[in-house]
Amino acid sequence: MKKNETTEILESKKQLTLFGYENYFNFFYKLNKKNILPNSMLITGQKGLGKSTFIYHFINYLLSNNQKHPYNLKNFSIDLNNSDYKLLQSNAHPNLFILDAINEDNIKIEKIRNLLLFLNKTTYQRNLKIVLIDDAEYLNINSSNALLKAIEEPRE
Repeated sequence: MKKNETTEILESKKQLTLFGYENYFNFFYKLNKKNILPNSMLITGQKGLGKSTFIYHFINYLLSNNQKHPYNLKNFSIDLNNSDYKLLQSNAHPNLFILDAINEDNIKIEKIRNLLLFLNKTTYQRNLKIVLIDDAEYLNINSSNALLKAIEEPRE
């Protein structure tokens, strides 16, 4: 790479191909196929390792596996024509709630209240709702307690 060239680093939800997490993907894929995928999972590690990219790929697989342009399990890739990918890019997927601290010092209780409202609504497609909590360490004490209660007492 030349000195004046720049490399674009795509945010996690825009990565179309998954690298280095194929074994993890296959593990979760098998759990899902056996209907034993847990209702809550914690994925941790240093920032920048690709955890979010992996999660967005698995979310795309879960949401789009019966559609015209499903997740490509052979190449671990997302088709640009995948409707769930497009909805995710516009932050408008009706079955996905993303909880994060972007542009804030912490994740406030109001976001947890919005999450609980989301969880109480019916699903758009399939009987599947997904909540992605990015940077959970930014939950304040009130948010943490409210979230813990929701996890401990899951709805159908």
